Amino acid sequence: MNKHHNTLYIVQPGDYLHSIARKFNTTIERIALMNKLDSQVLYIGQTLLIPNQPSVGEARQLQYKPVTAYTATRPINVNGVNINAGLYPVLNFKPEGATYPFIYVPIAEFSRVGANVVWDPVNQVINVTSDYDELKSRVESLTAENQYLKTLINNTQLAEQGNTAGNIMNTGFLGKENEWIYFNKRQGQEVYGALMKKQTDLTMETLLASYEDPSYINILNGWVYFRSGWNNGRIFKIRTDGTELTQINDDSSTNILVRGDWVYYVNQSDGAKIYKIRVNGTERTKLNEDQSSTINLIGNYIYYQNVSNQQKPYRVNIDGTERTKLNDTGVYSMLIQGDWIYFRNPADESRIYRMKIDGSSIMRLSDVPASNLNVSNGWIYYTTVSVPGGDLYKMRLDGSEKTYLNEEFVTNIIIFEDWIYYTRTEKMIYRIKTDGTQKQTLY
Repeated sequence: MNKHHNTLYIVQPGDYLHSIARKFNTTIERIALMNKLDSQVLYIGQTLLIPNQPSVGEARQLQYKPVTAYTATRPINVNGVNINAGLYPVLNFKPEGATYPFIYVPIAEFSRVGANVVWDPVNQVINVTSDYDELKSRVESLTAENQYLKTLINNTQLAEQGNTAGNIMNTGFLGKENEWIYFNKRQGQEVYGALMKKQTDLTMETLLASYEDPSYINILNGWVYFRSGWNNGRIFKIRTDGTELTQINDDSSTNILVRGDWVYYVNQSDGAKIYKIRVNGTERTKLNEDQSSTINLIGNYIYYQNVSNQQKPYRVNIDGTERTKLNDTGVYSMLIQGDWIYFRNPADESRIYRMKIDGSSIMRLSDVPASNLNVSNGWIYYTTVSVPGGDLYKMRLDGSEKTYLNEEFVTNIIIFEDWIYYTRTEKMIYRIKTDGTQKQTLY
């Protein structure tokens, strides 16, 4: 009888069931059975019982009997080295009932293929190690570096995309191009705000258009694109110098993203279906039949929340083909960085989760419910759930280094470089550095 206690393990950032099972030399099935898990979703800080392996003494209580083994006569190459050419021969033995014979390699030969053999006199065991752990660590480091580079590549979309999906999901009340920021200025009791621009040092404030109440602001190639609240949500564009105010469509539009020569948007006049239209107002095209929300443009695909199907994540090609459901998990505030989708999980009180872009490897990142969410430069920025607004925090993409940044009542989060722009319940716009310092007021 095994008298040893099972091991308690606390789930760490980056852990998955298969990596934990491998770490403790056990199986996913044994861990799932012992902890009564009904899925492979883990969350950071979760406590797991790890089944112990039989002790060396217990294993040696097996009944032994004499067997006949034969000397292997053929070369056995490991890492290009014939381990059957040393002082100690390799043995060939076929156990009773086995389909094929087993090869037994003398421990003394391990060092010839890059392994280290060390006798532990305290525990009375032989430890054989190799460079596997070092190589595994290097692979993990390179994977993380690759993830960071992919994030940088995604961010370079700003060269041809008018704003980020994360900023647009937070109503896009502010955009940026070069040394200018463009924003909705709503003062006092005014219902409709003005489209303004101001230099990033907060000087030279300039009026571009009055009473437009702009949102979902994109700036690209000398034009400012926005949703006009004054004009029932239609999309307009105006030169960055305030000239040539031009209407683009007649639809009530949200979630507007401008990329290249196309404007992508959710058409509230047609049941929140995704549309695209040329920046000159031509070739208006419907792309799906789903009630949609929170769109992300990644390569030739639009990733979105399918409101018609319980907020499940979908994608569709930008030509309207290849509509695909990623999985059956409901998602809010879906944002993509690199190979990961970050989202609030409505099935877990809107705590923050992530999953692979193909819908696999779902993992919980936050231990408290969240409301607003944005992702930028290796960090997740979010607010805690509170009415009318929450506290502002950030954490790493793997859920580590949770950091308090700012006061309560934050309602929307927009990020450019090392500045966080946010609104509060009184609708004024503030900004702070991404480390939580240097709070400033835009107006």
